[in-house]
Amino acid sequence: MTATTPLSPTEVAARYHALDLIRGIAVAGILIMNIYAFANIYAYYVNPTALGSPSDIDLFTWLVTHIFADQKFYTLFSMLFGAGIMLMAQRAKANDMPSAGLHYRRMFWLLVFGSIHAIFIWYGDILVTYAIAGLWVYFFARNTDAKTKLIVGSIFVTIMIGLMSLLALFAGDAPAEDMSDMINMFTPSPEYIAQETAVYTTDYTSQLAHRTEFFLANLPMMALFFGLFRIGGSMLLGMGLYQLGILTAERSRSFYIKLMLIGFIIGFGITAYDTYSLLESKFDLNASMLSFMSLNSIGAVFVALGYIAVFCLWFKSNKFAAFRKRLEAVGRMAFTNYITQSIICTLIFYSHGLGLFGQLDRYQLMIIVAVIFIAQLLWSPWWLARFHFGPLEWLWRSLSYGRKQPFRKV
Repeated sequence: MTATTPLSPTEVAARYHALDLIRGIAVAGILIMNIYAFANIYAYYVNPTALGSPSDIDLFTWLVTHIFADQKFYTLFSMLFGAGIMLMAQRAKANDMPSAGLHYRRMFWLLVFGSIHAIFIWYGDILVTYAIAGLWVYFFARNTDAKTKLIVGSIFVTIMIGLMSLLALFAGDAPAEDMSDMINMFTPSPEYIAQETAVYTTDYTSQLAHRTEFFLANLPMMALFFGLFRIGGSMLLGMGLYQLGILTAERSRSFYIKLMLIGFIIGFGITAYDTYSLLESKFDLNASMLSFMSLNSIGAVFVALGYIAVFCLWFKSNKFAAFRKRLEAVGRMAFTNYITQSIICTLIFYSHGLGLFGQLDRYQLMIIVAVIFIAQLLWSPWWLARFHFGPLEWLWRSLSYGRKQPFRKV
């Protein structure tokens, strides 16, 4: 490629397959937690006692998902998003090409897709936050070393967790009227439960109004605080890990074993303390806030590092290669699969579909997760055997590059 050749999307042969593998696993991990918010009121996501005393199997399901999935996979996915930005910037630099224009077009269209998703499909969208965070993390992509990215990313995540810890610790001192929304987020009143349930068990117009209000009310917090510090910081960590060859399985087996042990000992240690505190306090407001905003959040970063090590060790071992290839295909179509999960779940739970909102236990939701992900394991390689990209990946690329990309394989 010469200096005058426009940038083009990464070809299959040039892809880092380890990134695809980790991304594919993260897509499944994200659904494990997201389905709680699809299937019930938001408080159900963060508090297993929000609707009353849970059954033993319901509490056990919460326990497993809280320890192994909650915040872990969206942290991992944020790191991978940062790595993707870094990959594009490196390719541009290697070919002496400016990449800023392409990057900002990609973020603009991601913002458009995310806004459509958040308003018309599901209020729990993360794409808008990714697009906004992607605007500023790009400044670190081309001209800073890995150490700088890791330090700045760690500082940003620490700032977020520190501020949230202070909020959680002193929440009891705030007037109840000032804390009403936060209280209902963790320990909702019967009236609040009925109100939120009614939105998704009546008609699509009510859902649309609720999602629009939620989107506009939470956009500043998501973009300027959570997106800036937590998501943006995780993206910078991912950039640094990519630059060091950690995310692409380029380090030694002994390195990944050490990373796994350190990540899991610290991460699961913090998560175990967090889980004990929640159970011991019977999920009172302060413990729930401290868990959601601080303890589980910092534990998730270390667990995500441990997961990276495990998945890279698997990639280097070449065991279960056929299954791994299917996961890689899911990862290559992560955008399409993420949106597909939202469409399927809203059709299962919301009133314009099967209307099962608030009717299933947590263990039953995990069965739905398994069915959806098995379907994606089957359809993703089938699709990519016939097409160069997933349908949404193709559309995003075509819009970003300003020209129609090849779609169907000859």
